[in-house]
Amino acid sequence: MKKSASLRCGFLFVLITAISLWKVQFSLPLLWERGSRFFDIARAMVPPDLSYVPVVLRPLWATVQMSVAGTVLGAIAGFLGAVFANSYTNPLPYLRIPFKAVVHLIRTVPALILALVCTFFVGIGSLAGTIALFLSTTVVMTRIGYEDMENANLKVPRCLEVAGCSRLRAFIRTVLPHVLPGYLTNVLYLFESNVRHASILGYVGAGGIGLLLNERIAWRQYHEVGAILMLLYGIVLMTEGVSEWLRKVLEGKRTLGKNGKLAVAAIVTTLFTASLVTLEWPTEWGRGNAAASAIFAGICHPDTAMLFSLSHNDVPYLLVETFCIAFLGTLGGTLIAVWLSFFASFRILPFPVALVSRMGLLLIRTVPAFVYGLMWIRVTGPGPFAGALTLALCSIGLLAKRFLIAIDEIQLGPYAASRAMGVPSVRAFWRTVRPQLSGRYAAAILYRMDVNIREAAILGVVGAGGIGTPLILAMMHYEWPQVGALFWGMVLLVTIVDVLSELWRKKNRKS
Repeated sequence: MKKSASLRCGFLFVLITAISLWKVQFSLPLLWERGSRFFDIARAMVPPDLSYVPVVLRPLWATVQMSVAGTVLGAIAGFLGAVFANSYTNPLPYLRIPFKAVVHLIRTVPALILALVCTFFVGIGSLAGTIALFLSTTVVMTRIGYEDMENANLKVPRCLEVAGCSRLRAFIRTVLPHVLPGYLTNVLYLFESNVRHASILGYVGAGGIGLLLNERIAWRQYHEVGAILMLLYGIVLMTEGVSEWLRKVLEGKRTLGKNGKLAVAAIVTTLFTASLVTLEWPTEWGRGNAAASAIFAGICHPDTAMLFSLSHNDVPYLLVETFCIAFLGTLGGTLIAVWLSFFASFRILPFPVALVSRMGLLLIRTVPAFVYGLMWIRVTGPGPFAGALTLALCSIGLLAKRFLIAIDEIQLGPYAASRAMGVPSVRAFWRTVRPQLSGRYAAAILYRMDVNIREAAILGVVGAGGIGTPLILAMMHYEWPQVGALFWGMVLLVTIVDVLSELWRKKNRKS
């Protein structure tokens, strides 16, 4: 029975892959013939124009400030939201379920689209970008938080309740210490991604370095683009190092004394305060009321013709195309990340070789998605093929990092014991190491698939296929009923993928 189910899953996977390849017009001959054009822009960036560095520093600092403020505020609000959405701390379903629905709706929208919406309310500037990152961080951390809280062992807090302890105090004494380290670790992951997201929000006028980056690309000043990406790489490298160190502290692999904890708290507080103080606050409040009314009306009264028409410019077709782009992007990124993660592991290769590989993976993660999109469009032209290739590159960095963490935590004792008993190395690996990796690999892949579906909308700014192009155009032209139709289509697609992922997780937990 289990073998039959595996065969059915394998057949379904091959079928979806074949349909996706056909849908995005995948062409190996085209890649072979024109693939070198991908590196034209990269070659034009070298050497970077160092004289342009002083111009970049101020918007780069604004990008860091947006990331810090959005992440800290979002982490706090996300924790409160997780407590409110958790069935143990909030047993009232008529409050909890609508709140979860709102969280899911906001989580559907990519940060770039949230930033564009925020510019209608508070105007152009870093405040719009900060609010977008705050909302994005809040909904993601709310979901992660309440899932961790609901999966925690509740026997001890319930016993304390029976003994007369209040539910909130029981939660703080037992569940909170269990989930808080993992929650803070996920906040660090999200901060790293927020730094990269903040670098493109300026594309829609939401402050930071993105506006400058978009302007230089539009003028084809690629040496200056190289200078921007060089500085951005330095910020991402520093962020990665600090986050990795803090993550080891949270996991108990490094110790931090009282003075060290106070120093970290003081640095975070100073950065957060400076980020809030220097935000570009609007001079007039309330000017976004008309925009809010129009957006709300468009969402409540979407263009139903777009929802049910099967033409190439309407929602059903665009959803299928978006799914195929995200699926192939995730698949391609996974295949490459699996190999690169082994080359970047200090447990497998010598330190210098693994370090170079890790620096290369960090460079891949640094480049914004729309830059990759522009580079691939030179090869394939505008359309879904460029979108799938772009998401594949964007997926490599995050997946390889998650895979690396899994590899670093492998227990090699069972493998060594199997080899000592004469079991061949491949069979020993399959029986002892693979089970330790498969669950964590699958979780990372499912998470990246979820991200790629939403990031497909970002690719619309460069015309790389999917639902993003018509969504961006509709928002730019204030066609809110069309925006509403495309929004509900995205909600439907993300919800279907979420449900299927959750069913898969539950099935594998039971087995």
